[in-house]
Amino acid sequence: MKYKVLSFALLALLLAAFIYVPQMVGGEEPKLFIPDKALCAKMLRFGKQAYMRGRYLNAKEYFRKAVQADPASLMAWQYYDLAAVFALAEKVEQDVSLIAPGVSTRGEPAPGTPSVAPPAPKMAPSEKGGVTKEEEEGC
Repeated sequence: MKYKVLSFALLALLLAAFIYVPQMVGGEEPKLFIPDKALCAKMLRFGKQAYMRGRYLNAKEYFRKAVQADPASLMAWQYYDLAAVFALAEKVEQDVSLIAPGVSTRGEPAPGTPSVAPPAPKMAPSEKGGVTKEEEEGC
């Protein structure tokens, strides 16, 4: 019985070693990322042109490529964030259901039109007149 437990523990240890050791020991050294500043500048230039023309979705893609080329570029990140917001606004303008998906806007007045107040609830003949005894006592 003692040998079975010992052999089971040894087998579990060997199995764990075969699983974890190859992950810790790598055959390759991690590759260093070298930012491509020329590509980043080129994509920024194209992105700015698209942004100035009002093509925010295209500008967002150019700025995304600029960020991928040089992730440390603050200017690329700022332009990417700005273009992402304007691209989202452009998508919402094209499809209003993106604001509140699954919510019907039927029956609601158009923006800028005066809304009509709902009619007052109809009261029973006994409630029209005066105050009831329950209302006086606060019950």
